Amino acid sequence: MFKVEDEVLKIDNTVHLQNSVMIIGLSGWGNAGEVSTFTVKYLVERLKAKRLGELSSEEFYNYRLQRPIVSIRRGIIDSYRSPKNEIYCSKRKIEDKEAGLILLVGSEPHLHWSKYARAILKVAVKMDVKCIYTIGGYLADIHHEAEPPITGSTNNESLLEQLKDAGVELTDYTGPTSVYSEILWQAKNKGINVVSLWCAVPIYIQGLYPKAAYFMLQKILSLIGIKLDLRDLKKRAASTEIQITAEALSNPQLRQLIESLKWRRTVFEKEPNYMI
Repeated sequence: MFKVEDEVLKIDNTVHLQNSVMIIGLSGWGNAGEVSTFTVKYLVERLKAKRLGELSSEEFYNYRLQRPIVSIRRGIIDSYRSPKNEIYCSKRKIEDKEAGLILLVGSEPHLHWSKYARAILKVAVKMDVKCIYTIGGYLADIHHEAEPPITGSTNNESLLEQLKDAGVELTDYTGPTSVYSEILWQAKNKGINVVSLWCAVPIYIQGLYPKAAYFMLQKILSLIGIKLDLRDLKKRAASTEIQITAEALSNPQLRQLIESLKWRRTVFEKEPNYMI
């Protein structure tokens, strides 16, 4: 049984899990098309995952950059929400074995990345997590009719062949990064496997891009060995694609951009602009 309450981590439901997998999706810098947060929220809803607890937001966020949300009705305050990092779990069959699936959805911290990563890894150790998957989205020179490429990196060389066999393009990148890299690095030193997956999103997309979430879910579910019917999301992705195409017919600037992207070499044939 696992129950923790400290200054950072509050787990308010005792569970016993073995051979678990953790999936993390965070809003912020690496959430183009909302692929990161939407993917994990989708799994929480579809798997009817139970809420375990949260990571405290007090020391990880600069409220001048990401302010809490208040709701006031007829002069009376009825809710106040600061940035959250909520943890859920579901017991699933993974590769025909009873296993735990830990889902964390929240906001990328502004501060104290090292402490944030340590809190996540504390959960991973206690819940016998064998591998952590982080999900990101980035803007790229692709168009909405194309299958969005998924790139990946890991902290364990033995996982590279598995990623390549799954059709994940291995990342080559040097530059600014997300908190996922902090998790990758700390977990490597603790002997915990981490895979960071990133999905490309067309540069003209604003808001949710279901197609990226659909392909990301296909990939990650295949990697961890969970079967889940994604027809509802596939239908939503197709509907969004039709809407974008229709909008382009009445928007010459958008139409010209899309046509140029169809003929241009994609970012993956040149220097990658993905993040990790």
